[in-house]
This record gives sequence, structure tokens and C-alpha cells, in this order.
Amino acid sequence: MMHETREISKASKQPGSLAMRRARDAREWLSAPSDGPVTILLLGIKDLKQINDRLGRATGDAAIRRVGQQIRIFAEQQLSPIQLMARMPGREFLLVVGGNSGGKQLELAAQKLLEMVSVDLGDGGEPLHINARVGIALSRPGESRQDLAVRAADALANAYGRKGKRFLVAEANITRNADTSQLLDDATRSALAERQISIMLQPQFEVSSGRLVGAEALARLQHPELGVVSASDLFAAADRCDLREELSHMIQEKAITLAANWPVALNELRLAVNLGAEELTDNYGPHLLELLNATGFAPSRLTLELTEESLVRDLELASEQLDLLRAHGVRIAVDDFGTGYSSLAYLKALPLDYLKIDKGMTPDIVGVGKDRIILRAIIAMAKALGIAIIAEGVEKAEELELLKAEGCDYFQGYLRAPPLAPDEFKKFALRAD
Repeated sequence: MMHETREISKASKQPGSLAMRRARDAREWLSAPSDGPVTILLLGIKDLKQINDRLGRATGDAAIRRVGQQIRIFAEQQLSPIQLMARMPGREFLLVVGGNSGGKQLELAAQKLLEMVSVDLGDGGEPLHINARVGIALSRPGESRQDLAVRAADALANAYGRKGKRFLVAEANITRNADTSQLLDDATRSALAERQISIMLQPQFEVSSGRLVGAEALARLQHPELGVVSASDLFAAADRCDLREELSHMIQEKAITLAANWPVALNELRLAVNLGAEELTDNYGPHLLELLNATGFAPSRLTLELTEESLVRDLELASEQLDLLRAHGVRIAVDDFGTGYSSLAYLKALPLDYLKIDKGMTPDIVGVGKDRIILRAIIAMAKALGIAIIAEGVEKAEELELLKAEGCDYFQGYLRAPPLAPDEFKKFALRAD
């Protein structure tokens, strides 16, 4: 067993042979036979590409070096015994810890690690904060180190898109192996290159009348070996391949083009597309307006749905871009409201039209518990600010009745309709009309 601690900070400081040796150490460890229980912590910098694009690669490299230094300090203070620390290719750092007891202590360690790399990493000038995530996997008897690493990578990829808690522990019963993960990654790359991503449309309804008002665009991929690949798996693969921005852009373009070709009878319906932090650059608004103009889809019929986390990195830039789009009629929603870290200040600072209640809250609101009280408070706050409420994941009639009683404006969910293929949605909408 390898008990020697690898100095991440030194490897990060020197881009030459030492860094390559540290990466080689990681590859050798992963390819060696398992010889005891271990835990892998895989830390990834979610927005490294955006830092490089916005501030330059030199700034991104300096941030990586400082992250490595913070990880070394964390490892010395928090974890024992350390078997391996190394920077992996790209934007990830690997920590291998002896044993796999897990539990609350492991969660506290992950939280501490994220706190330590979330400090100001700038050089004393402009503040620089990274958006980091951690995937954790505890080894299982008979599991290869490579399959263990795949589970950690999957957990990290899912953590990238997670709301609220910024780390994720891989489930012990996940059976995906390195070959399956690689197949999904290759399929995602190929689908993007060949524009094979398909769009499903989740109908949205008015609570008070049941009237169809629009649809949310969701991504799918049909694969001969993997079957139907969901949006969450697609984005997890895109995160591993550093292609999230490209995937999101393609989904938006395809969905808007589809909606632009809806029959005239459906010209009152709205389209909602998701928007991540990676896209809120200083040219996102103009680019989207060009797309709307080229397709002929009215900006006033489009809603952008942002996760709370999407607003954190640069609130001023987000506000500027959203103000520009809203001035042209585009409406703005905060998706999965109540699950992220945003403060109430976002509701005051950003031009918002809707709050979407996370689907995880909806099944718990029936009754008289805290969830209903929280829902009532969210709706009351939104109403006071002139913001409408959309509920996700409505599956039961009693949930809809409660939402109606509390003054919710719109809903979506299997109670009325699952996500539909474009042609099916068109037929469904024409019947509803």
C-alpha cells in the first residue's frame, strides 16, 4: 500500500516533470490491485473554464496552485492516513484516504475542504473565488480502484449540478463501471458533434384554471447501448468532459427553433429553457437575442430558468444581462428555489418574474407541517414582490388543491402530463386549445 503523501502544492507549482510524476503516481495507484478499504475524495473546480476565459489562463493557473496549497493544508489538518494526493488532468484534485468508515465525520471533512478552497484565491488585487464541488466514494469489497474512481467521478459530476449541498457521496449500489462511464462520455461528445441531442417538452399549466400555458424544454439522448439517457446523466457526462456550456447552448437553440415552428394556434404558449452560470457572460444576452431574431420566436414568449447557484458568481454581470433580456420581453425565473445558498437579496437585486419551487418540496407540502408553512411564506414573499410562483413535480390531486389554496400560479408534473416528444406535445397542446 502506498503510504507516502504526495505534495500537491509542489506539483501544482511546477508544470513540468514533477507535476507529470504526480499524475503518473495517481494512474499507477488507480491501476494497482486493491489492498484494503479506502475513501476517494475528488475535488473539481466547476468554473475553471470561465475563469480562464474571463481573466486569462495565467490567473486560472495561479488559482489552481492556491487550491493545491489549500488542499495540502486541509489534508495535514483533517485526514489520516493519506495514501495519495495529486492533481489530475484538467480541473480536478484526487485525495485517497485509508479506511472508509464514512458517516458524519466524512461529511464534516468534505464541508471543511470546500470552505478552505472557497477563500479568496486572488493575488491581492481583484478577489477571486472558485466554485468547487467534491465527489466521494467509499470502496467496496472486491471493487477495483478504477471502478471506485468512476463512482467518485460520477458523484462529482452529479455534485456539479446539485443544489444546496456542494458534495455528494456515491451510492454503494451503483454498478456503473469505467467502461460504461467512458461509453456515456463518448456518446455525449458524439451527440454534441453530430447534434443528436433531442428535446422533450414538459407542459406547464395555470393552477386556477388548469389551462395549458407553455412548456419547459428538457434534453434526452437515445443511445443504442445505453438506451434513453436523461438530462441529468447528459450534464454529468458534459461536466466530466468540460462541455456543459456547449450542451446547454445546443439545448436552448434546438428548443427555441422547435417552438418557433409551433402552429399559429399555439402562438400564446410560452417556452422555458434552463440557463447555467457558465453562460452568463457579457455576450450571452446579445447572442440569445440574435438567436431569437433568427428563428422568429418572440422574446416575450421565452422564459429563462436559472438555478439559484447560477446567480452567485457575478451578481452584477447577471443583473446586467438579465436586464438587457428583460427589456426585450424575455422573462426570468429562479429554478429550484429554496434549495440553494442564495440570500433574499437576489430577489431584490435581480429582475425576476417567477420563482420555481423545487420538485423535492412538492410531495411534502400536504398536511400541516413545516413544509407547508415554508411554502406559504415563499408564496407570500413572492406575491409581495410581484413575482409569480411555479410548482414542479406535482403528481397528486391533493397537492394541486393545496397549491391552489395557497395561491400558487402555475404548475407542472405527471398529474397532468409527463415530458412529451415535440410532435406529441404539439398534439396535446392543440387538443388542450
